[in-house]
Amino acid sequence: MRVLSALVLAAACGGAPPAPPVMPPARVVSLAPSITEIVYALGAADRLVGVCAQCNYPEAAAQLPRVGGYLVPNVEAVVAARPDLVLVVPSPGNRDAVHAVERTGIRVVVVQDRTLEDLWTSMRTVAAALDLAERGEGLVTDVQRRLEAVRGRVAGLPPRRVLLVVGHTPLVVAGRGSLQDELVSAAGGVNIAADVGGVWPQISLELVVARAPEVIVDAAMGSEAGRRDLFAGLATVPAVRDGRIVAFAGDAVFRAGPRVPEAARALAAAIHPEAFAAG
Repeated sequence: MRVLSALVLAAACGGAPPAPPVMPPARVVSLAPSITEIVYALGAADRLVGVCAQCNYPEAAAQLPRVGGYLVPNVEAVVAARPDLVLVVPSPGNRDAVHAVERTGIRVVVVQDRTLEDLWTSMRTVAAALDLAERGEGLVTDVQRRLEAVRGRVAGLPPRRVLLVVGHTPLVVAGRGSLQDELVSAAGGVNIAADVGGVWPQISLELVVARAPEVIVDAAMGSEAGRRDLFAGLATVPAVRDGRIVAFAGDAVFRAGPRVPEAARALAAAIHPEAFAAG
């Protein structure tokens, strides 16, 4: 009755009726694991009505309805979820699907997830889209504080040359312009592939020998035997010679989300175990 009375009064006075209030989105679809983690960290998980197949953290996210994959979302499944808002990160294969969702009139918000700066922006953007801007600022502050704590843990230690492997066949590593490159730096390392070219350069074993990493962090999904075989003949490489090839399990290092401090800490422990000897 109050809204109707306001409209009648405005009409009687000859003015335009006030715009109806914009309600915060109640039904949200996330098409990227990093976004899903941000929504949970903002305390808005109850609004999620669909996520992509790769959304597996926190554990509760695995129970949410699936709307296709991160690379290729299912347009029909997204629309069937009746979202007020779809949150997406650009991927090589999702452009057409995202445009198809937009053409239905559903609001789509796109955020980037390549670097730490992207992370700060995406947390703020997602929070604003959910009408939770204040919580977004708090989340950014908390994640930055925890990341700085990792930097402080290794501050003053001599940087170590690091190779961060993401694929075995071919040998693909983290390059410059990637979140992983920034996390290696935060963890007290120097990425030996930072100047090779590209975010995910493919390199040769000859380059590994020439760059002589002191630590090889292997985040690829290969076996322990495959890891040993790949680098077995590189006896002159310090990381191989000294047994500093470290298996790195988990997906936090690949997600620009609230868990980047945990990923940085795990990297720091692999690069500078002496800084974590006391726990």
